[in-house]
Amino acid sequence: MFRKNKKTPQKVAVVSGASGGIGRALCLQLRQRGYRVIGLSRQNAPAADTAYVDCMLACDLTDSHSINETARTIGQTSASVDLFIFCAGVISPQSVATLEHAPVIEQIQTNLLGVMLLTNAILPIMAKDSHIIYANSMAGIFPLAGSSAYTASKFGLRGFALALEQELKPRHIRVSSVFPGSVNTSMLATEMERGGSVLNFMSAPQEPEAIAAWILSPHVRKHVENFPSSFDRLFCSLFLWSPGFLRLCLPLMTAWAKSRRAHYRKSNKTT
Repeated sequence: MFRKNKKTPQKVAVVSGASGGIGRALCLQLRQRGYRVIGLSRQNAPAADTAYVDCMLACDLTDSHSINETARTIGQTSASVDLFIFCAGVISPQSVATLEHAPVIEQIQTNLLGVMLLTNAILPIMAKDSHIIYANSMAGIFPLAGSSAYTASKFGLRGFALALEQELKPRHIRVSSVFPGSVNTSMLATEMERGGSVLNFMSAPQEPEAIAAWILSPHVRKHVENFPSSFDRLFCSLFLWSPGFLRLCLPLMTAWAKSRRAHYRKSNKTT
């Protein structure tokens, strides 16, 4: 655990999407490790609901003015930032034939464009040897039919993070992406209610606390891209290398995911 003392100033962590399941778990675990935690959320929350952060700021990733104001406020309250975790994200499942303008714009702006702009805005205050972590999605590795806009935003985020990692090496700032798979949050529940991809259940949804602990593990700091298991890393690499291999595997993957989804629904009904 990191402890503040006279010779070592308290480290500062910023977490976007702090009011969500993973974001909240990250904030709690970071405070336990001795960080001063600044949370970012789309809307201001009552003070009673933000006891898990030292400071909560409103930040709308679809609004460039809000992004710039957030970065300015962070700079005013902290001389530098040691860890910045981008956790905010939205998904609105729709087939391409039925795409609606507003949800598409919201997903691209929140999951990609807003992340890029906020990254640009906070770079001046990132400390030497600091770390930027992007919470991506398996949708950034293989496409989710019925969630094309979300898939596009996450593929874009993966490319952005890889390019940024090369740019920031001279500044000794690490950049990592994490691909946690499905997580047992309200976002997953809402997604599935709206017809989300059954491939979310290729593996059992993990609890936010477990994913947060994994994101904060030393392993993630050492690698540019991170997957929950060696099996996931191997198959995701194969899918990126060969789209034909992915198409070949999709029928089997879909059948397996359907059986896992049925098991998940049954388990939730009995708990």
